Amino acid sequence: MRFILSVILTFSCCLSLFSQRPCKRRSPLFQFDTHARPRLFTEKLGSHPQFPFLQAEKGIVTRALFIRAVKDPDSRKQYKTEFTVFNRLLQDIGFAGGYKDLRAANVQNLFINPGTIGNLGFFNKESNYSYVTLNPAEEGEDGIAAWKITGPGGCYFYILHTCGNAFFVDEAASGSIGCCREVTIKARPDTSGTGIVHERPLHLGIRFYQGMLVAVKKKKGYDTVFSLLRSIDTVIRIKDTRYGGGRVTTAPFTRQWLLCRDTVLALRIPLTIDSAGAADTLSYTYSDTVWLRSAGNDKDECHKKWEIALDGGGSFNSIPRFDNTAKHSRTNGAQPTARLTVSHIFNHWFQAGISASWFTLSYQDDIPYPGSTPNTYNTVYPGKPIIPLEVFAKATIGGPIGWQSDIALSAGYSFVSGDKILSGGATLGVKPGTKNGPTAGFKMGVAYFFNCRWGLGLSFEGRYFDNKAAAMTYHLFALPVTLGIRYRF
Repeated sequence: MRFILSVILTFSCCLSLFSQRPCKRRSPLFQFDTHARPRLFTEKLGSHPQFPFLQAEKGIVTRALFIRAVKDPDSRKQYKTEFTVFNRLLQDIGFAGGYKDLRAANVQNLFINPGTIGNLGFFNKESNYSYVTLNPAEEGEDGIAAWKITGPGGCYFYILHTCGNAFFVDEAASGSIGCCREVTIKARPDTSGTGIVHERPLHLGIRFYQGMLVAVKKKKGYDTVFSLLRSIDTVIRIKDTRYGGGRVTTAPFTRQWLLCRDTVLALRIPLTIDSAGAADTLSYTYSDTVWLRSAGNDKDECHKKWEIALDGGGSFNSIPRFDNTAKHSRTNGAQPTARLTVSHIFNHWFQAGISASWFTLSYQDDIPYPGSTPNTYNTVYPGKPIIPLEVFAKATIGGPIGWQSDIALSAGYSFVSGDKILSGGATLGVKPGTKNGPTAGFKMGVAYFFNCRWGLGLSFEGRYFDNKAAAMTYHLFALPVTLGIRYRF
């Protein structure tokens, strides 16, 4: 037995997967000039940023950082005019309290297809809007990266990553597929059948799914996530010439439609009955899936290749021990130290590079040097400074944003200058005569990155110096504790 099912779907929206409730939309962003021809926009984004505090170059690469920038008092203070416009846009889409009501759940990271038509914001003394066909240069293959901000009633607009400018799609002109607000379902029998006509119920189900391709953090490629967007269940009455229960089936088919505002879509599907069903009841389910590719995991979006670090702090070093029990030595306290490193970031957990450090090595002894003051301790400087040049490798645990810990090994050669001996505040004629020599170090540290570029780090290091001198060979250990800044690019 064959049926013809006519499903009439009246689409009242075209882009959004959910019909939007009434919005204020007082801003010119939401007003289209229906008589204007959209200008083809092909230049690079970012020359006139509308909301600079939301630009990707400011480190806004995750939803959490987006929300932090919106609620940061510095954003309102430094960009007072721009922030006022942004806050009004939030109120236009249903946030009564403006930025105070915005949450991470209201922000989605996605891509806009090149060629989409709509209003693009820019700032030139004040916020303005231009009706364009969006196809900017130097964007990725996946499309134009954007934040989609959705209000509590479903109203939305976009903020483009690169420029921080607002964008709103002209749904009718772009011809995007949307979701229906009203669904009218009609069914009629195949009049070619013969026999007695029976009227019975048909349970009809419609399922719309979204399939998301999500970047996998631990391996290259994408994983698949499905979510149910819309489910419709209804019971209609049909007439046919075959009595008995069953499940209505049809041959699978795939077809893509381009629908605009107020489009009426009629589906005529040839159906057959599976007799292994409940008596006098038919059921049919229609399913479809829309596929999207996400911008990736938030923590994987920092694709920086180099890091520069500048650290400073204090260092204690070990003191030599003498075979003669009549001679004594003791510490000279903490000495200043500094370090500059440049490293290449191979991946999120490993980097390697070169470093240059500045140390002061010193201790005190009571050896009677020529000209020294009797019964007082002398201050001996094997190096002031001693400068190690090294190569190092560092392993990191943690994401590129937020907290992370690291362990590093280094080895190189140290250059010595300024060696001297002081006694009673006077510099003696005799010197340690320290020579250049090899050095090695082991460092542990923690760091906190505020965004993809800037961070602070605290480290503790154990460093070995192997330097020969005129009177003895120094095997000294330095224990520097340093705090510094990190910059990635």
